[in-house]
Amino acid sequence: MLDRIENTISRYNMIPTGTRLGVAVSGGADSVFLLHALLERGAVPLTVLHVNHGLRASESDLDASFVEGLARALGLPFINRRMGAVAGNLEQFCRRERLAFFGQVIAEGVVDRVATGHTASDQAETVLMRLLRGTGTTGLRGVLPVTAQGLVRPLLGVRREEVRGWLRARGMEWREDASNLSEAFLRNRVRARLLPVMRELDANVEAALERVAELAVSDEDYWRREAGAVLEKCGRRERGALVIDRLELAELHPALLTRVVRLGLEQVFGSLRRVDRGHVERVAELAVGESGEGAVEVPGGRVERSMDWVRIGGRADELAEMAVPGEFTEMGYVFRAWVGDNEKEATALDWDRLRPPLRVRGWRHGDRFEAKLVKEFFERARVPSWDRHSWPMIIDSDGIIWIYRFGAVARAAAGPATKECLLVLCKKDRCDTVSSK
Repeated sequence: MLDRIENTISRYNMIPTGTRLGVAVSGGADSVFLLHALLERGAVPLTVLHVNHGLRASESDLDASFVEGLARALGLPFINRRMGAVAGNLEQFCRRERLAFFGQVIAEGVVDRVATGHTASDQAETVLMRLLRGTGTTGLRGVLPVTAQGLVRPLLGVRREEVRGWLRARGMEWREDASNLSEAFLRNRVRARLLPVMRELDANVEAALERVAELAVSDEDYWRREAGAVLEKCGRRERGALVIDRLELAELHPALLTRVVRLGLEQVFGSLRRVDRGHVERVAELAVGESGEGAVEVPGGRVERSMDWVRIGGRADELAEMAVPGEFTEMGYVFRAWVGDNEKEATALDWDRLRPPLRVRGWRHGDRFEAKLVKEFFERARVPSWDRHSWPMIIDSDGIIWIYRFGAVARAAAGPATKECLLVLCKKDRCDTVSSK
C-alpha cells in the first residue's frame, strides 16, 4: 500500500525535493494514516495542521488534543486553528475555513504544500455526489490530486478499508467523528445507501469511478489549454476586465465555448465560486445570440455584449467631472488641457469663443454634438457601450465643445483670427478598444 502511495506522489509530482509539507490531520483514520505514511516515507519535513471546527463541543476539543499529542509523540510541529461562528451551509463553511487556514500557512511560508487524507473511497463518493447534482466533465474530476492552491492528495490510490486495516494491524488509534454517520449529509447517504447497492452490481465500482475521475482530469486539462488558446487569440485585458471578440466565440463548438466562458470568468474574478452552470449558459447565449446588446449578472460582476465584443468584468466606471484647464491619468486615458503655445498633436480651441466654466466628463444619454446624438458617433466608430461613460469630452456653458477622437465643434475650433488657444491632448495609455471594422 505504501508503494501505491509513492506511485501516486511520483505520478503527480506532489512533493518536490525540498518541499516543506503540512499534513492536515483531523484525528480520523485517513488523516492519521496519512501522517504515519508520510513520516515513514521521510524525505521532507512535516508540520501537523489541525482545524478545530468546534461542532461537537468537548468531542471537538478532544480531537484537537489527540492530534496535538500525536504530533508531540512523533516530534513534529503542530499548528491548530479554531473555527469561528458558522455562517451559511455547514459543509461549505467548514471547507472554506479549512482551505483558508491551509492557504494562510502556505502564504506565510510555514509550509509549501498541504497534504490531505482524501482516499479513493472519498473520490468515488465525490464523483457520485456530483453526478446526482448533474455535473459536467469538470465536476467529474472529483478530488484533484494536486490543486493550484497547493493541496496534494497522496492517498487517492488507496481505499478507506485498507487504511483502517493498516492501522489496526499496528495497534494505532484514531478518533471517530459521529457526524460521519449522520444521513443529514449527502456524502454519508451516498456512502451508506448508494455505494453498497452499486457494489452488489459490480464489486469494482469504486475503481471504475476512480477511472472516470482520472479520465475527466485528462480531458479537462486538454480543454483548458484549448480555451486558453482561444482567449489568447481573441481576448484582451482592459482596466481589470476581459474583452473578447464575439465573432470568434460564435464559431466555437458549444463544448469549447462554455469552457472559454468559464476560464474567462475565472481569470477576471479569480475563482468560479458561486458560478454555476446556469451562469455559464446565459453568458454563452449572450455571446452567440442574435441580439447585439445585453448583459448577464454573475457572481463577482457582470458580462456585457456590445457591437462585436463581450466584456467580462465589473460595471464600467464613469469618468468624474474635472475642471479645464487641467490634466489627469485615469480610466485608461492621459489627458491634458492648457492655455498657451500650440503642440503639433494637440487640438486647438479658440479660448475667446468658449463659455466658461469648462469641464471634462464622460458621455451621458442624450448628449448632442454638432446637433447630432453623440450615440450616433459612437455607433459609427464602433465604440462599445462600456467605454462610453468614460469617453472624455469637454463642455462649456453652451454644451459639448470637444470629444476625444471626434475633435471640436465648429463654434469652438481655432482659426486664423484666434488670439489665444486652449490646447487639448488626449491619448490612451493602452490599446484602443475602437475597431475599424
